[in-house]
Formats: sequence, C-alpha cells, structure tokens
Amino acid sequence: MRRSFLRALIAAMPLVAVAFPQAAGAQTPPRKDPAVYTGAGTSRVGVPPPGIRLALSAPREFALASLTRRERERLGGHGPKLKVGVHRTLNADIRGTGDWQTTADGSNVWRMSVRSPGAAAIRVEFRNFAVGKGQVWLHDGVNVAGPYTGTGVFEDGHFWSDSVPSEFVIIEYQPAPDAPTGTTPPFEIAGVTHRQATVAAFQDGGAPNTADTCHLDPNCYPDWAPAISMIGQLDFVDGGDEFLCSGSAISTRDNSFKPYLLTAGHCINNEAAARTLQVFWTYQTKSCGGPAPYRSTSISSPAGAHLVDYGTIENGDYSLVLLQSIPSGVTFSGWDISDPPIGTALVGIHHPMGSWKRISFGQRVADQEVNVEGDDAPAAMYFHIQWNGGRTEPGSSGSPLFSSPGVITGTLTYGPYSPDLSACEITPAIDGYGRFSNAYPHLKTYLENLPTALVSPDRTSLSFSVAGHAAPTGQSFRLTTQDSSQITYKLRADAPWIQINSIAGTITSGSSAQIGVTIDPTKFDQPGQYTSTVTILSGAAAPQFVNISVTVTAPQSNVIESFTPGTVYQSAGQWSFQVTLAETGGVGTTVTSMKINGTDYSSNLASFFSGTHIPAKGSISAPLTAPSSFPSGQIYFEFSGVDDSTGAHWYRVAAVTLM
Repeated sequence: MRRSFLRALIAAMPLVAVAFPQAAGAQTPPRKDPAVYTGAGTSRVGVPPPGIRLALSAPREFALASLTRRERERLGGHGPKLKVGVHRTLNADIRGTGDWQTTADGSNVWRMSVRSPGAAAIRVEFRNFAVGKGQVWLHDGVNVAGPYTGTGVFEDGHFWSDSVPSEFVIIEYQPAPDAPTGTTPPFEIAGVTHRQATVAAFQDGGAPNTADTCHLDPNCYPDWAPAISMIGQLDFVDGGDEFLCSGSAISTRDNSFKPYLLTAGHCINNEAAARTLQVFWTYQTKSCGGPAPYRSTSISSPAGAHLVDYGTIENGDYSLVLLQSIPSGVTFSGWDISDPPIGTALVGIHHPMGSWKRISFGQRVADQEVNVEGDDAPAAMYFHIQWNGGRTEPGSSGSPLFSSPGVITGTLTYGPYSPDLSACEITPAIDGYGRFSNAYPHLKTYLENLPTALVSPDRTSLSFSVAGHAAPTGQSFRLTTQDSSQITYKLRADAPWIQINSIAGTITSGSSAQIGVTIDPTKFDQPGQYTSTVTILSGAAAPQFVNISVTVTAPQSNVIESFTPGTVYQSAGQWSFQVTLAETGGVGTTVTSMKINGTDYSSNLASFFSGTHIPAKGSISAPLTAPSSFPSGQIYFEFSGVDDSTGAHWYRVAAVTLM
C-alpha cells in the first residue's frame, strides 16, 4: 500500500475556481530567472582518516541490538513526511569501547566502531564536542564524513554528522599534537540514526526501485535539463526520526548565491531539524533511462543548516532554509509570483519514495479548499495540478512546481490517497502546491536581498539547571546594532521549553532591547542535557543565535561493575570468577542487556544473575566459568539497563584478565 506525502481528504464536490482581484496600483515584481553557480562551494573532506590512510585493522565495536518492536513500529508509522529511520540514543559510556593506538607514522589516534544491525545508513549525533585543533572522522572504510574540528559545525558542541551508507560507522579522533592522549575523547556520542534497509530504494544502488512504475526520468526531456540540478533530496532528523523530502536551491534577485533552499513547511519547520539537514544534489540517472544511481556518490551540501522562515499548511506550507554551502554547478532556481492561469501546463521534479529524481507533467485545474490530515489548506494559497504524465509520492514533498524550466511558481504539499490503489492507479491524480505568490511576501527580504544591519546579542549562550521540575531563575541578553537608523528584528524560540518575553521589535545604535528568557520545566520528562537556540533575524543578515542549554537532574542509579578476582588464573582446566553489578546511587534499576567480547548474552541474564533487577544500594552477582579452550587475555563485559523511576538508560563496560 502506498501513501502520499500528505493525504488530502477531498470531498466529492465540484472544483470551484477562486480568483482574487489585485489591489489597484499594486505592481507585481518581475520574474527572476535561474542562475548557475560556478563558485567553489565548500567541503569538509580533506585528509583521509588514519584508518583508511594507513590501512589500520578494524577497531573494537559497540554493536547495538536489532531494532526493538517499538522502534520498528515507529518506522512503520505514516505521516506528512517520508519516514526512513529512527534515532537510537546512546550513553556517553560507550566511549569505553574505543582504544588509543600509535600509528606507523607516529601519531596517536582513538578509534571505535558503532553498529546498528540492518541499517542502510547511519548518522551520528555528537554532544559536548570540543576537540580544538584535533580532527574527527566517520567512515565505513570507503565513504567518509568529516573531518570535524573545534566545537563542531555550529560551534556549540552539538551537531549531527553527514550520512555514512553502512550498518556500521568507524569513529576516529586524532588530537592536536599538543593535546593529551590515552584519555576519554573530548566529545560524547549521544546517538545514531538507523535508516531502514528493508525498503529497497533506501539501499544505495543495486537495489530495485520502489518508486511507482509510471514515473518519468527527467534526463529524457532535454528542454528541462537546466532544472534538474536545482533539485535536492533532503535528509534530516526531526523529533527522534529520520525523514526525506525534496527541495530546490533558490536564487536571490541579485544572484548573490546565498545558499538558500526552498522546501515545504511541513518538511522543515524548526531550527533543530534544519541543523541536521544534509542535501544530495546529483542523485539522478546519468542519461535517459540510465542505470539506477548510487546516492552515496551524489554531490551533497554538508549536514547543518538554519531555518530562516516557514509557514504552516494553513499559511501556505513554505520553508526557506540557509545551508552552509551549495556545490559548484548547481543551478539556483528562478521564481515568479504571477499565478499561472487555470489550464497552464506546469512541471514538477522531485524524489518520489526516496528514489532518484523524476519529472511530472500536468496542468493547473480549478482551486478547492482541502483538509490535509486535519489542517485546512485554503484554496487561495494552493494550486491544484492534475498530472497527465508521471506522478508524485512520499518523499516528493517540498519539490518545486515550474512554470518554465527553472522558474518556481509553487511548492508541493499534498496529493491523493487511496488504501486500495498505488499512486499510478489513482485517476485523476491531483496534487496541491503551495503558491509561491503567497510565500513571497514572507520571504521577500531574503530573496530580494534587501540591505539591512546586523542585530547582535551581547551574550551567545545561557545555561540553566532544572532539578525536581522546579523552574530556574530567568536570564536575559541584550540586542544592539551599529546602525543609526531604526532596525527591525525578529526572535524565534527554537524549542517548546524556551520562553521569551518578546518576538519582535526595533532598535538603533542609540538604543538596545533587553530580552528575557525563562525555562518551562514541565516540558522535560527525562533527566539529561538539552540544548536549543533563540534565533535572531534582522532582514537578510545572517541569522544570529543565543545558545540555550539546560541540565535536568533527577536521582539516577550508578551501577559499578567489578570482578573477583580481578586477574583470573586457570585452575583445573578452567577459569572461575564472579562478576558483580552494584548500585550506589540509591535508585533501583533493571539490567536489560549483556555482551561478552561483543557476543550478546542478554537472554542469559536472568539465569546468570538469578534475576535482572538491582535494588537501590543493592547488588547482583554471577559466578562464571570458562573452559581452557576459551581465549586468554582481556575479556570485555558490556551491560546496559534502565532506571525504575525515571526510565533513564545507562551503559557500562569493564574487562577481566584471564591468564
């Protein structure tokens, strides 16, 4: 069964054209034509990681269990975006899996591997990242992400890596020459995304295509060749899941080539999601009817962007995102705010079902107000397009509607849905596109690249502590500008737990604005470290940010792993020892998994320890024996668990030596 990007619940009623007269004297801005970017762009990939450069052996691996039932259910859910992966939270203690080694060239490197069985691709979430002049890479032996340096992509210690198309990822840290080695690396591996591999189109190359059979290859239509390179596949993390959408590079009036991307508001509508965004620009066939391409070889913009502005479905469903860079050769689309008349031939280019680029041909038909999964899409804000060649599917959301090659007139929001038919079997196939003419007034400042002055905060970070759901004392920062004229600014709280006392205002060089920030403790249901931002926008100036961090504390268990004896000598043809897990934090907890040298013994937990629950200030022990045939040396034990009261997860690793 196929579902559309957004299900449009269209009532059985005649379509009604809705026309709105233009205000007397109003002038329509002229059409903006596309422009090809020939600059250098940027890329993080420089010197290969030591593991590839020096052909190092595989490092020790932290292997996650297969997806749980709950995780599989999350992947199976349907919604307005194409869901392709889940976020798997990790404990900072997994760094204990890593090892330091001195390489043949005399450098020191810390290495470990993380595996999520069955994943088609993995992305890594870093927190408290502070490597200075050191470098961190991620790779699978072939595909490389990084290097990442300093305090990360956003200079606040928190970011998501680029995607690595494998079920495992090797993490390598090479410190600066004067940095200490042999210690815990100066970053936390907070989590990974597991991108599902059971859907064939999400496997990079060599797999059957899962887009429907009636899709068309844009390379077969030479007139539309200029528009192909404008389209990118969007890969991002939002609310604990990984999604795919489509979008387009979009040009400013003066061809400044600021790396703006236009997509749908239901795709990217918060700063946290924008900061995870990676865009793949050349995921397409090389020629008409050519072989299935590999996304992993596609040219991409590196992960990490900023949300500039967006509108909900009720407001036209648009989103403007500022990327770090767009590679050379990508064409920035033009745009036209003149609505094409009913009957006009129009074209869409997009990534259906997460597959490579396709093209669709249709024409505008009469407008109608539609309910899109509970949200009203007003007729005056959307075009209805009826396809006569090709279709769109989940993953096509956010792709542009073109009035001529490379000139945007709309952005894809919704399409038809039937529980009994595939996308190609639905007739007539009518999609809804948010009108660019509706988005333009909100995006005009950026796309016209209007001159403005920077509004800056006097502080770039605020830190709060929440204990026992008590609200912490509020803090503030001050906004200033160097411009003597009156400058308008807008503020956006980028997390539901951030509250600000003002969302807009004006200042001059002779005045300032005091902005109060408070934290809503009721929004936190787990202890831990939370980070977000307050975004400051002033015209077309680059967004400014105040980083907000909150440490939420609650009583947590502290499990200590020990062995008796610490070094085990063989006796009577076997090794005998006892492993003990002791809780010292005063919170009961349950052990959920156990691995010995990477082999999963979780099913033996209850029998080894006569139970899996550790009471507060209590302990459980397991007497173990190993035959003489068992390899001697260090034997690594890994344990994971969850606390009774808070549901907080923990992980421990320790080693016993068999002599």
